[in-house]
Amino acid sequence: MKEYFSFLKVCAFAFPLILIPGPLSAAEEEKGMEEMWGEKASSPQADHPGLKWFKEDKYAMFIHWGLYSQMAGVWEGKTYYGIGEWIMHMAKIPVSEYKAYASQFNPVKFDATELVQLAKAAGMKTIVITAKHHEGFAMFDSQASDFTITKATPYERDLMRELAIACYKEGIRFGFYYSQNLDWTEPYGGGYKGQRPEGYTKADFDIYFKNKVIPQVTELLTNYGPISLIWFDTPGGMPKKYSAQLVDLVAKLQPDCLINSRVGGGYGHYVSLGDMQIPPVRPDLEAWETVDTTNDSWSYAWYDQNWKSPKLICQRLVQVIARGGSYMLNVGPKGDGSLPRRAVESLIASGAWIKAHSEAIYGTQASPFTQGFSWGDITTKDNRLYLHIFDWPVEGILRIADLGVTIESASLLHDSSPVRFFQNGSKLELKLGSKVDRNMPLIPVVELSLAAPAKIDQQATQIDGLTTNTLLAEMSTVEGCAVVEDRWMEKFGEWKHEYYVKDWASEDAKATWDINVLEGGDYLVSIVYSSENNAANSEWVLSCGDESITFITFESGYDPSKSSRQRHFEATLGVLSIPDEGMNTLQVTPRNLINKGIAIKSISLVPYR
Repeated sequence: MKEYFSFLKVCAFAFPLILIPGPLSAAEEEKGMEEMWGEKASSPQADHPGLKWFKEDKYAMFIHWGLYSQMAGVWEGKTYYGIGEWIMHMAKIPVSEYKAYASQFNPVKFDATELVQLAKAAGMKTIVITAKHHEGFAMFDSQASDFTITKATPYERDLMRELAIACYKEGIRFGFYYSQNLDWTEPYGGGYKGQRPEGYTKADFDIYFKNKVIPQVTELLTNYGPISLIWFDTPGGMPKKYSAQLVDLVAKLQPDCLINSRVGGGYGHYVSLGDMQIPPVRPDLEAWETVDTTNDSWSYAWYDQNWKSPKLICQRLVQVIARGGSYMLNVGPKGDGSLPRRAVESLIASGAWIKAHSEAIYGTQASPFTQGFSWGDITTKDNRLYLHIFDWPVEGILRIADLGVTIESASLLHDSSPVRFFQNGSKLELKLGSKVDRNMPLIPVVELSLAAPAKIDQQATQIDGLTTNTLLAEMSTVEGCAVVEDRWMEKFGEWKHEYYVKDWASEDAKATWDINVLEGGDYLVSIVYSSENNAANSEWVLSCGDESITFITFESGYDPSKSSRQRHFEATLGVLSIPDEGMNTLQVTPRNLINKGIAIKSISLVPYR
């Protein structure tokens, strides 16, 4: 590795929806991103050596940076709200003008060492940066194009070379993002924004691929030392043969380098889920990741100030790990190379929490439960469970059932102080006490030492009788209806992923949830749903055992013909008695179905006292 990198030192070296102008229907939008992101169900090579570190490290830094960062969401004095790195698309900037703008890109405040040290302080083990995004601009010295930072800007330095060296010195893994299909400034590239050459056909994509993609990916894999990961994006309708060529090229030049599923064609060593998607139920995947960002937009945009707090960053990291995945969190430098202050502050503060709780993060496995809890989530390591408490129970009591093993001890991880607990049969009760006047970390973690690894036989949602417990659509079993994923983009490009029980075929249809009631009694029930106008005023029955509540639904303001954004209505249904502890079934059925009925997102049960 040292010899490889010494050679480097002497060498010269994320979306609006689809590329169709005009508004999109919800169906077009869903279909568009499914095609753009590529197949979710790739066939990862479980024996690839890179998957070992990928599964152990858990946490990486993503960096979106390019000419769009200099624009910061503004073109010719007008702000374009949306995904910052897609401003060329949103503002319909002509290719010649976009290329000419490179003369204004001069990131003099960029400091590779400072950036890498920030990632290290944040607890991240890998950095992946946009070498070429959809705009076609190379942030490295490429012989395959003149539209590069070294040739088209006054800066003239190879940023990727500087970052690769800094990563090596700090012991951080290094990887590249590369847009292999979309290239808006190449006449034969996918989604070209100019006038195609005379006689152009779709088959001419081959010209772009052979003359730019293959040479540039080759440069990235041969001129910058060991590359741990190459992150391809938006394969769209790109023929599978091109994905196969990239897979073969990476295997030939850097066999230890991981490839994500967005290379397309069903290839990839692991699956990249949809942008910002954190599954509440463990997916049936060998290796996967969630990519997320420190605010809402991937690249820097002046208007996006919705920064994730240090606690929220830690919470989302834990939720991904608890479901069996890895987390890659993005930061978008400004055009001058500096980083937004609030992003830096949140990364440093969250990194301090991770450092203090590292044994509950790195090298851990998923929770033995397929879903999280009302109070937080769980990571595991050997005979230990780490209970990450996002929301401290008001009564200072935490209940869990069905661990299938004896608890030997319980203590807070940050100060090793013991936690009193009582285990009675399948139920465990932790006496946490009050949080008042206690110097607690962002997320307190309770370490449980077990006599043997947890053995979970019952995965039903646990209703603890103390907190608000929520049953999500994706946790249901359905007959005569369907659990459907809906995705839409909010204000600044952030993606929302929600599941709904919908498309009710008849009044015999039903959705059921298995629940494990740890304390019988009365529960106040509420429901979150969306409803089109033509399904309003339908009647429904929610039941558990012999008890039931009948309710009527209202139009929620959701019109899929006008907007893909779901609009929810939350209704309190009433008090439901669930007297029996143990396994129960909660059921929803239509009593008077109108059209295809409502789309149920979740049902919540709150102890009624």
